[in-house]
Amino acid sequence: MRALEIRWMTPAPFMAALVAGGLVTQAYLAGLGVFGPDGWALHSVFGSVLALPIIGLALHGWFSSSGRPYRLPASLLLVLYLLQVVLVVVGMGTGLAWLAALHPANALLMLVATLEVLRRASA
Repeated sequence: MRALEIRWMTPAPFMAALVAGGLVTQAYLAGLGVFGPDGWALHSVFGSVLALPIIGLALHGWFSSSGRPYRLPASLLLVLYLLQVVLVVVGMGTGLAWLAALHPANALLMLVATLEVLRRASA
């Protein structure tokens, strides 16, 4: 039990848990945007803030000796995050709603990658 507590004190599981919680919060804020007046602005700002732990995970995966086990899913998470931004910017900018509509599906892929980072970093 003590080893699990120590592992949770390391940066990667903590950052991965932040991202997972952040993605769930983003889904709530998107729903608030659909059903309330303030959700979209909060969704946008909070999504930008999520970049910090995502970049942190990727950097830790690449530049820390303990990051090797989760390097690939952390890198994939960063790519999916960048794709997330592109889907909205290009989709909305060009009027291609079908492209922007891939944004929530990509968020699910981000959650899967995040949970894999969490699994590998906590092992």
